[in-house]
Amino acid sequence: MGKIASELLWERLADWGVDTVFGLPGDGINGLMEGLRRNQDRIRFILVHHEEAAAFMATGHAKVTGRLGVCLATSGPGGIHLLNGLYDAKLDHAPVLAITGMQETQLLGTGYQQEVHLEKLYADVAQYEAMVHVPVQIPTLVDLAVRHALSRRSVAHLTIPTKSRSPTPMPTPGRRWPRPGRRPRRRSTSRHRACPARPTWSGRPPSSTPGAGSCSWPVRARSGPGTVSSPWPRSWAARS
Repeated sequence: MGKIASELLWERLADWGVDTVFGLPGDGINGLMEGLRRNQDRIRFILVHHEEAAAFMATGHAKVTGRLGVCLATSGPGGIHLLNGLYDAKLDHAPVLAITGMQETQLLGTGYQQEVHLEKLYADVAQYEAMVHVPVQIPTLVDLAVRHALSRRSVAHLTIPTKSRSPTPMPTPGRRWPRPGRRPRRRSTSRHRACPARPTWSGRPPSSTPGAGSCSWPVRARSGPGTVSSPWPRSWAARS
């Protein structure tokens, strides 16, 4: 069975140590619920009777354990009901991540059923707010949301449109995402460290910097044995 986009969300949260999610299912988050079902061995889902209770339970979980609390609600009214509990988390400085659904992006602005722009509604309560547009954004946005919630002891919010988490198989990305808390390795070469700046629009060559090292740009050979010219055209040398 192929992996679906919503699995990236729960796998990334599990890597951050999240093991409990409070929420109420709905049509706007069916894809998220399927991804949660596939990761039920790592994350436990606690069903509530109202979204407001999910937000208060996530806040209480964060206050008691000191860890990240996560609540889940569908689009429209479901996301609105979370606000009361999320303001409790904000005022008591509890780290909570709210995840809500959203209509498909091609339908936004058309007055579609229960269309509410939750990213604007959450602007006051959330320290970090983002909407997922394509599945490849999910690991990075989850990292940013969790870091904001934990470091600032406040609320973060992610809203995920239906198209971004549809239960259609998605190819496994070729990039290997670094685990949370680890900085990705950067490869530096002598070319990137030692090469001087490229010529400016004025046409003058940059001044040589002592200790800059050799440059790996190609050097053209003059006609004649044993002679090598500068990489800059003769017209630039005349202007200098």
